[in-house]
Amino acid sequence: MQRQADINLYARTLAKTLEYLDYPAVVGFETPFLDHLAEDFRAAGFEAERHRNLVVIELGKPGPVFLAHGDRHGLITTQDGAVYAAGAAAAQRAGDDPASSAELVETLDKRHGGEEVFAYDPRTGSRLAYGDIVSVAAGADGLPRFQLAGLSGLEPGTPLAFSRHLDRSQDGYISGQLDNAVSIAALRIAAEFGLGGTIIITAEERLAGSAAHVLNWAEAGGLAPTRSLIVCDISPFDEGAAGLSGAVILRRRDASASFDADAVAQLESAANTAGVPVIFKDNFMEHENEARERRGHPLRCMGQTELGKIIAQSKGRYTGATLQIPTFNYDTHRESTTPRAVDAFVRTLLAL
Repeated sequence: MQRQADINLYARTLAKTLEYLDYPAVVGFETPFLDHLAEDFRAAGFEAERHRNLVVIELGKPGPVFLAHGDRHGLITTQDGAVYAAGAAAAQRAGDDPASSAELVETLDKRHGGEEVFAYDPRTGSRLAYGDIVSVAAGADGLPRFQLAGLSGLEPGTPLAFSRHLDRSQDGYISGQLDNAVSIAALRIAAEFGLGGTIIITAEERLAGSAAHVLNWAEAGGLAPTRSLIVCDISPFDEGAAGLSGAVILRRRDASASFDADAVAQLESAANTAGVPVIFKDNFMEHENEARERRGHPLRCMGQTELGKIIAQSKGRYTGATLQIPTFNYDTHRESTTPRAVDAFVRTLLAL
């Protein structure tokens, strides 16, 4: 692929990411974004079916089954007029005990104080009001409670999304609420350039529900057992070296499951064909933990991926591999990657 085509792939993907970030997708309230994705793929000439908690896009020629999640962090109003992180509020409603600590409250206060948010209609995505996060403090239940300005009188259960932010001013990086709009945008642009197969975009990954949504649809006749799933996502690091190298991130396993060796090899071969460096995250974590053990530092968890959950829940009947974009500043609105990494991700998809 010529350099000009590479630049166009990145520029197109960045523009599509910006478009997608305009559609709110607070976890548990992703309807407006999933509806837009279905219409956007249809407008490009692809067949898109809208299911509950899913969009299924047929690309019109053979290929793998690509999975990506559409939900993002956000807030929700509760019955007592408080505002909590949407994921924590949902876990509490389900009877779970979401983790909290003074350190987490302090981190969220530093991370989100002054951030602009907007309330929206969870059915249509229509914006209801704009406001700002003033501070984050522990509520009576110990969970982080967000203090807002300019957003009084909202109905309980109203979602609040973080306003769109995508910064290209820092040389060599792009930053914003990337997870997971950027990988969906990459799939959309790759589809225009000839990607084959099926794309499934799910809701509620941050509530640990998306794997079940995929399997419920598949086992109801949507998809026969397969070893060719490719789960597309971001992969967080402590700093930006992986992104600057223009690498894609693969895994042979996560904390809960081993992935399909043939599917992993197919992705590695595609990256090699595209001239893209590969970092295996499981190897990276093993080497990091060896170094941490020598220094007497706590070991880090290998992490659990969406694919690992699908493999475990399906008892291995659905499996495959992961393809990820390296980022840092994870779970913030300054999550960062590089043009080279985004370009490498799209070129790897197109080499499959």
